[in-house]
Amino acid sequence: MKQRRQRSMKNRAARQTPKRHGGGNEKPHTLEWVAGGLSAVVVLALVGFILYQAINATATKPNLRVLVEQVEVTDNGYRVNFRAVNRGGATAAGVEIEGRIEHDGETIETSRVTLDYIPPHSGQQGGLLFSQDPKRYRLRLAAKGYTDP
Repeated sequence: MKQRRQRSMKNRAARQTPKRHGGGNEKPHTLEWVAGGLSAVVVLALVGFILYQAINATATKPNLRVLVEQVEVTDNGYRVNFRAVNRGGATAAGVEIEGRIEHDGETIETSRVTLDYIPPHSGQQGGLLFSQDPKRYRLRLAAKGYTDP
């Protein structure tokens, strides 16, 4: 009985063990070569692009523009919602935005806000608060200054 049990256990183990054909000397499939070659090309292209950018990148200065998005009435006056856009290739930090309400060439009211930073090729939103209605007069928004981070 004991021998029979040992034989059946050996037979089960033999059936569960995968058999290798050719002793592990099989050649890689053509699809493996193609996938490996494409991967190598992609990696080399990425490394080349990064090196090119590192060598040829010229640091451009920030190019700031301020756009009025909406004028809203608030409990204490008026809020001018704006978007400050940096079209340049460098980050602008501490961006000072100034809004002026003018009538007949004279400044009636001024409001300022400072944005922490505006990354290159992106924008930040903000708001300026006024006591006078900007829609009744001429409204001018401008970036007045920034620092290099």
